[in-house]
Formats: sequence, C-alpha cells, structure tokens
Amino acid sequence: MNQPPPPPTTPPGWYVDPGDPSMLRWWDGRQWTDNWQLVPQQPKKSGGIGKALLIVGSSLLAVFVVLGGCAALIAGSSSDGTDSDRTPAARERAAEPSEDSRAGELERQRRKQELERLTNKASYRPATTREWQLIAKDPNAHKGELYVIYGRVVQADSVTGSSQMRVNTDGQQVESAYDFDINTVVTEGLASFKQVVEDDLVAMWVSVEGDETYTTMMGGSLTAPKVEVNIIEVYGSSG
Repeated sequence: MNQPPPPPTTPPGWYVDPGDPSMLRWWDGRQWTDNWQLVPQQPKKSGGIGKALLIVGSSLLAVFVVLGGCAALIAGSSSDGTDSDRTPAARERAAEPSEDSRAGELERQRRKQELERLTNKASYRPATTREWQLIAKDPNAHKGELYVIYGRVVQADSVTGSSQMRVNTDGQQVESAYDFDINTVVTEGLASFKQVVEDDLVAMWVSVEGDETYTTMMGGSLTAPKVEVNIIEVYGSSG
C-alpha cells in the first residue's frame, strides 16, 4: 500500500492506516512497513444496561426478602392462631380439667372429709348397754355406723397380731371391769394399738364392720361383732 507518510518528525510507532481506519500500521520513522494490526475495540460502557441489571437484581432480591418475611409471618400466625381460632366453647373445654383429674380431686376431697369425720369424737354416737347389745346381736345391720364404746382388753398377743385384739365391750363404763360381757373383735383403723395391753380398760370410738368368725385356742370357732377403732384411750387397768 502506497500511503502518504506521516510528517518526517513522527517517531516510530503504530498509527492508524490512512487508507483503512480499522487498521494500525507500523511507522519506522521513515516509511510504512508491512506490519499491521486491527485497531483495538474500545470497551463498551456498561452504565445503562449494567445499572438496569443491578436495579432489577436488587428489586428481585427485595421481592424475595418480602415474600420470605410474609411466609414466616403467615406460618407464625397459623401456629399462633390455633387457640385464637377456636370457638369460645372449645377454649372453655380446653381450659377445663380432664375427667380423670376432676375425679382424682373429688376423691382426695372425699378422703379428707372422711378423715376429718372419723377423727372427730363428735361424729360418734353414745350407746346404752341395751342398745349396744342389740347392735352386737346383728352387727351386719349396722355396718358403717359410728359409736363410742368401752371395754376390757382380754387378748392382745402374737395370736391376734399387732393390729387386732379381743375386747369385752359395753355401751357404758360399767362399775366392774368383769361386767363387760360382749366379746368383740377389734381392729386398727386410724388408731394404734402399740400402747395397749391385756387388762387395759379402754374407751374406743369405732365403726361397726359386721361380724367375724374365728378359731379359738381350744380348736372351736366363735362369731363375734367386729369393729374398727379410729380413736382409743386407755383410762385404767383391771390387772
């Protein structure tokens, strides 16, 4: 290519080819050489599109954040709303104690009231000698009835055991200890027999339990009224 050279004072270097602006040719200081290369492409500015993409990306990220927050809020509202969505009747039923717990509480109250009743001497009826004789004649007809009676301990040993003894009883404190003549099987209820021995004279607040048949030391059997003692007091001895 015959092209007009640059001015003579132009130093060697790459210059735009006057005949083809898309090419660079090497000027050796005196003339053009056959060495050439394409004019480097200028980098495109990314201002418009890049900014647009950045804005779009930021917007999408913001949308995802908002959607995530809404999903969490909805989930929380759903879990927290289980109680608030219930009807008043359902909430009342949920707040009510179960049948078992109510039954347990009623049973505890009943036992407490029964304990208070059985440990209160005022709950027991006095009986005359005749009245106690009639009760002892048919104790099964008087089960659960509460009486205060008196007697002399006639057997309290290893045969009867620590929680049972035999007492000759009466509805009254008779003049002679040997006038107690109703053979009675006596068992521990709320009272303790630890401090009671044979020949003790005792006052007992009892619940009638019916009758009991037991084997005597002679090998025979006897049936006697049976009572459960909830309060016992030793007031003397016949020994």
